[in-house]
Amino acid sequence: MLNVDQLVAFREAGLLHLPAAIQAQATAAMVDRVWQHLSESHQVVRDRPETWTESQSSGLRALTAEPTFASLGSSTVRAVLDDRLGTGRWQPPRRWGRLLVTFPSRGRQWGLPTGGAWHNDFVPLRHGPGERALQLFMILQDLPATGGGTLVLTGSHRLVSRYIADTGKAPHPSDLRRALGEHRWLRDLWNPPGDTTGERRIQRYMNDGIRIDDVDLRVVEVTGRAGDVFVMHCDTFHAAAPNTHNQPRIMATNIFFQKAEVAR
Repeated sequence: MLNVDQLVAFREAGLLHLPAAIQAQATAAMVDRVWQHLSESHQVVRDRPETWTESQSSGLRALTAEPTFASLGSSTVRAVLDDRLGTGRWQPPRRWGRLLVTFPSRGRQWGLPTGGAWHNDFVPLRHGPGERALQLFMILQDLPATGGGTLVLTGSHRLVSRYIADTGKAPHPSDLRRALGEHRWLRDLWNPPGDTTGERRIQRYMNDGIRIDDVDLRVVEVTGRAGDVFVMHCDTFHAAAPNTHNQPRIMATNIFFQKAEVAR
């Protein structure tokens, strides 16, 4: 069960960090299996960076059906799903995660993405207790800053909730970007007037943040140790980020939905 501080943090930010939610021994075995697949199927070798490629590697989806990856559904992960979606109100998946493997982008400067890169994953409106859905990011090997971790616009789920309440419309990403873009700070995040890789933009969005009405907004980069899990509200805006570090990003993600029959 989440404690009071965790519940408050999740309610305010739409993002919650759960350190060591999956055993390190289990994540190490998963990473070993990923590298085995990459070596056997793509000749991408762990200790030979010259073989690493920026293109997407095929065949990763099938891996998560193997027993090695069942530990993604740890007791901590199941407990937080019970807590936020309701016990018995979510369906345990056949595969607990979708693998995200991103190799370093050589020569690329790290910066905040723009435009349609910022999105929420559309989840139809439902009425009932608990959240409609949660997205989990599960770190399989240590993930440092600028290492390709997802960028999350914390607090944005609260603005989306107000949009839904005010308009009665479903939260489609393009409509939301247009509506929320009435605020200059957000409009400049989607469509910056100048340099997208400069330190001033990073300072503005990742350090300074802003308060719109009574909602605190700030861009947070998903980073952490192997076994850490981030829980994200389904309406929270987020974006993929480049990996400019010297190691690949290896993590898993999944969206867990509340069962339709109990969310009427």
